[in-house]
Amino acid sequence: MAKSAAELSLDQICQAFLPCRELASRMKPLTLVSLGALQKADSLPEVKLSKLFIDTVNTTHILSCATVSRFPSPEENRKEAVRTDAAIFRHNSTSVVTTPSWTDQIVPVASSPYFAGGDPFDHAVYDDPYGAIEAERKRVFDRISTIVDVLFAAQQRVFVFVLLVIGRSFRLIRWDRAGAIVTSSVDYYTNPTALLDYLQHISALDDSTLVFDPSASGILPGDVDFLRMDIAALEHSTDEDHSERDLDREVSGDRMVFRYARTLFRSSLATDWPRHKLRVPCGSSWRYYLVGKPTFRADGVMGRGTRGYVALDCETRRFVWLKDAWRAAYMISCREGDVLEKLNEAGVENVPTLVCHGDIDDQVTVTADWWAREQPSSAAPSTSSSQGSPTSSATLVESASSGSRKRKRGPAGEPGDERTRNLATCSDHPLREHQHYRIVVAEVAFLLRSAQNGRQLTSIVLDTAATNPKTLLLHRDISAGNILIYPRVRQGKDDTKNAIVWTGMLCDWELAKPVDDQRAPSNAPRTSQMGTYQFMSVNLLTDPSSPSVTIADELESFFHVLLYYSLRYLRSNCESPDSYIANYFNSYAGPGRLLTCGWKSLAVELDAFLSLQFPYSPLLFDSPMDDLLEMILKSLRARYKVIRDDLRKAMPPPRDPTPPPDKRMMFSVPKIFFFGDDANAVDEDDDLDKHRPADDTPSERDRALARKIMDHKFMLEYMTQTLRDTCWPEDDRIPERQNRPSTTVKPTTPAATSRPQHESHKKRRIAGPERTHATLPIRLHGSTRRLRSSVRTAPVCARS
Repeated sequence: MAKSAAELSLDQICQAFLPCRELASRMKPLTLVSLGALQKADSLPEVKLSKLFIDTVNTTHILSCATVSRFPSPEENRKEAVRTDAAIFRHNSTSVVTTPSWTDQIVPVASSPYFAGGDPFDHAVYDDPYGAIEAERKRVFDRISTIVDVLFAAQQRVFVFVLLVIGRSFRLIRWDRAGAIVTSSVDYYTNPTALLDYLQHISALDDSTLVFDPSASGILPGDVDFLRMDIAALEHSTDEDHSERDLDREVSGDRMVFRYARTLFRSSLATDWPRHKLRVPCGSSWRYYLVGKPTFRADGVMGRGTRGYVALDCETRRFVWLKDAWRAAYMISCREGDVLEKLNEAGVENVPTLVCHGDIDDQVTVTADWWAREQPSSAAPSTSSSQGSPTSSATLVESASSGSRKRKRGPAGEPGDERTRNLATCSDHPLREHQHYRIVVAEVAFLLRSAQNGRQLTSIVLDTAATNPKTLLLHRDISAGNILIYPRVRQGKDDTKNAIVWTGMLCDWELAKPVDDQRAPSNAPRTSQMGTYQFMSVNLLTDPSSPSVTIADELESFFHVLLYYSLRYLRSNCESPDSYIANYFNSYAGPGRLLTCGWKSLAVELDAFLSLQFPYSPLLFDSPMDDLLEMILKSLRARYKVIRDDLRKAMPPPRDPTPPPDKRMMFSVPKIFFFGDDANAVDEDDDLDKHRPADDTPSERDRALARKIMDHKFMLEYMTQTLRDTCWPEDDRIPERQNRPSTTVKPTTPAATSRPQHESHKKRRIAGPERTHATLPIRLHGSTRRLRSSVRTAPVCARS
């Protein structure tokens, strides 16, 4: 927390972010004011501290056009049991009779009782044997982060000032999407002028100086746009249901409005959430969209801060999907809209249709620049190295749009100069520069978890996997959240009727790169930019030398997504899907691994089948899903077998650590005999064979399997073939409210009930997969292959 924040003095922050010249005419002359009532603030509990601080500040009358007030917290923050929410409000937002709305605050005031070492931005080192100090720091930091995160989403902020009061001291914090700039801790009782001077600055600032996003204008009750949004949210008789079915009339898919899209828009018009009109670049002009509460909001106050809205297009009066994010400006990659434009021009299906996109004005985070300025000059990379790097500042500027960045370079050491800009892209830099960005696409899709059965789930995943071969682009972030469902009007089977069919849509293309582009996206840590951790390939998680994502890595991610949704939503013989998912995707760490990569490392590198670990047996869905997962898994396992063999061949031969014998030191070693003929009859070579690692050399069949996932053809063809299987059940999805244990598939074959047990399995799992351990062939025995139950449901016709 403290290490990733830039710390400045109060004077530095005021000079940089609270301009004095513009405020001189609106500021009262400071007089000597005593805050004697707060002398014992270090001993007060949180509620009393907050109330006393507010009352004392308000009685000074130093805030000429603002006041400090408590307010009801927003609904989504009430679960945090925050009872002391307070903020600075303008006078026109408060009255004697009513309590101010949380959406009108200009600067939040976070109060916390004094706790020795509990300041999250304190650089001092404390003796903390029981972790109490660290827990208090985390509590305070999380509290502030939650407040700032909601304000970023609700008020369309570029950055947020926060006044943190801890006992008898305070800090001023400036948050943007890159991190925090904090002042030194100041005792406001002994130095009241510092606090009052800051409060006076804040009360005199206008919205533009406090950087409420100028590209977003608030919509108030009574405005024409407010009424327009209410009307658009009303149910309409022409809205179509989105369920898969044949249509008995001609319907234009381009003009169709699905009922779920209007429902989502109606839900976004929450009574306790502000509405805005957002402008988005469209070539040399702008387009305008009306939005309410985000339908999707990424967790965390730092980073991309992605928000997704079902928006109303002011020009066409149609619902669209608007994404507002702070893209990583330090990365060498195209903007998502640039990628979608190429995909749309190439006629690629199952990707969003771009409407407009662009960087928002010159809204770039500055925290990374200030953090770099405070670091020793020796930490900055040399000029020659930066110029020769593919991620130099010149390249970074070139990758952005021409109008996205117009910041001037100041003297050396000033934010934005060449030294700090290069330092901000170093791999060990904890803060990153981000650029505000918006993109609008035509389709309002819904989540993959809505798939009705295993066959439909497979078909939707197939749609998204099939987008890549046409453009030779790798998405590089295949994950559960990036595969969506979108209903489309397609020709029916008899060519006389149309039908609504659920299709897959692959979104979030900002990390996409050509297949043959092996450059790293930047010299920032590779694993922080290569996708969603839970669905990344084992190869990318375990081999930091991999230059980039390959087709095989991407296909493995599709496999993990398919397995994830099958486990969570389909019937299987897994008694505890949640536990399996947690262990498969998160909890397992192999030996010498850079990152943990879950049980999936066992599945793709070691096990003979997708297995339940306790008891050790095959994972079964009792449907063609078993065959599909098994065949893909065989190819993945063969790939890792080839990778290990190629690495062994590339390694230099081991040096013999034993020096040549000295003839003068040679002597005869007597042979040791044991009593009993059987003991002396043991063959030494046979005894060594018991402890010799199993042969892991890939066969020609292994190499042929590994080659199959070097491109998309095999996997797409096999998924298409599997979808034609008539044995897919229609009702293999777990009902939403049904208990999972009662929905599991009970194994009916001996192979599924009596599995070979490994006595040291638990110990080996915790220690990590020993790839060459002598006992592993027990688990890899041919008799452990997966068998499905012969029980089948009625055949289901293949989807066209």
